[in-house]
Amino acid sequence: MKQKWILIGITAVLVLGGVGGSWYVLHQKQPEKIAQIYQNDKLLYEIDLTKVKELYTITIDGDNGAENQVLVENGQISMQSASCPDHLCVKQGTISDGILPIICLPNHIRISVASEEESSYDVQVY
Repeated sequence: MKQKWILIGITAVLVLGGVGGSWYVLHQKQPEKIAQIYQNDKLLYEIDLTKVKELYTITIDGDNGAENQVLVENGQISMQSASCPDHLCVKQGTISDGILPIICLPNHIRISVASEEESSYDVQVY
């Protein structure tokens, strides 16, 4: 009989620990991911990617009819299309952290992402 109560007590502690741990993980504040979009070293947009509920696009017009379409999603950002000849910025895909920025050299666009714990690289686009 005593072993039964010990087993019930251990099970209750494990279940409560599991529920409490799950609640903590699910309700832990996510670090902000701030996307910064620059054109000719001028900050055009600053977007908290963790607060994006629905994806949307931003059109950036440049010199001589240049145009870039930026796709903004929850937690990540990418260059959807660009009028530059090589489309390397589009081929780079999505970014969600500050490791590498997206750069469109011909159209002078730079997109970087920084979080509370990391800083983005400061890259000059000429």
